[in-house]
Amino acid sequence: MLMSGAASAALPPVVNGNAQAAAATQSSASSMLGMYNRLEQLQREVQQMRGQLEEQTYLIGTLKKRQRDLYLDTDRRIVQLETGNKPMPISTGVRTNLSPNETLQSSQTITAQTAPTSGAQDKLAYDQAFSGLKSGRYQQSIKDFTGFVTSFPNSVYLPNAYYWLGEASYVSRDFKRASEEFNKVVSQYPAHSKAKDALLKIGFIQYENKQWQQARETLTKVSNSYPGTTVASLAQKRLDRLRQEKH
Repeated sequence: MLMSGAASAALPPVVNGNAQAAAATQSSASSMLGMYNRLEQLQREVQQMRGQLEEQTYLIGTLKKRQRDLYLDTDRRIVQLETGNKPMPISTGVRTNLSPNETLQSSQTITAQTAPTSGAQDKLAYDQAFSGLKSGRYQQSIKDFTGFVTSFPNSVYLPNAYYWLGEASYVSRDFKRASEEFNKVVSQYPAHSKAKDALLKIGFIQYENKQWQQARETLTKVSNSYPGTTVASLAQKRLDRLRQEKH
């Protein structure tokens, strides 16, 4: 009996394999359930963030459209003021030895050839091209403005037409055409209200074309020539960006 008891005491305890497996299975199931719940929570968070992103994108698009409409409407009003109050230029270079009748005839001919004109036809054509730009139909607007500058070379709307033709080309990323049109405004109409905007866009185009030195010179000119204006502020911001990017 003593030997039997000693042998029994020496034996290892009996382990229930089924219970251990059940515990392991339960632990694994609990872990899987936790991961599943966490996954569902992450999916809900992603959906919520996606919804917020879509909402913000919509709001930004709405604000951009509103800003563009306001900008274009302001430009339209400026054009109306300019064309409504702008006096006809006086012709020069008439020979002084002409008779009174000859002088009057020559003056009228020169004025008809060189003076800006405004009428129902050019205003209608300008408004049509401007409407395409305002609604975001840039290619149609380019086509309409191109037709306008060809058909009405003496129109008072011509500087604005060149500028908006450049703007539509710029938005379409046709930087070569845009630069050509903006340069026409700067070189041919330096005193026009659109000259400073055109010069700013020339600087932006040079930046897009990675012409860092030219862009820096142009934007510096805008900043120095038009202090306190919106274009000067925008030029300074792009100059700061050039410095940050170490170009």
